[in-house]
Amino acid sequence: MFTQLCQRIRLLTLQAEELVNNKEIEQCLALLVERQSLLEQLKAQYLSVGHDPELSTTFTSLLRWIQQQDALNNAKVVQLRQESKQESVAQVKIKKALHHYKNVT
Repeated sequence: MFTQLCQRIRLLTLQAEELVNNKEIEQCLALLVERQSLLEQLKAQYLSVGHDPELSTTFTSLLRWIQQQDALNNAKVVQLRQESKQESVAQVKIKKALHHYKNVT
């Protein structure tokens, strides 16, 4: 069960990355909520087993990998937000210019 949860969490993380790349942020957030729930289940299983070096290594490795993936995805989301903001500013400028042009003619 522990290994299956790890695999599912990895899969959800990769799917979230793909959604970020496709600019489908809302769907990504839904996956991240599901992943968080699975991480909590995984943590509970990990803590219930006691000290198992193999599980400890697997758990730590998974958390580090998630942290790296999330950092990359976060950077992409920040970039997308900046691009969206710039597009909005450009649209406002165009709208103002069109409004001004209509008033002149």
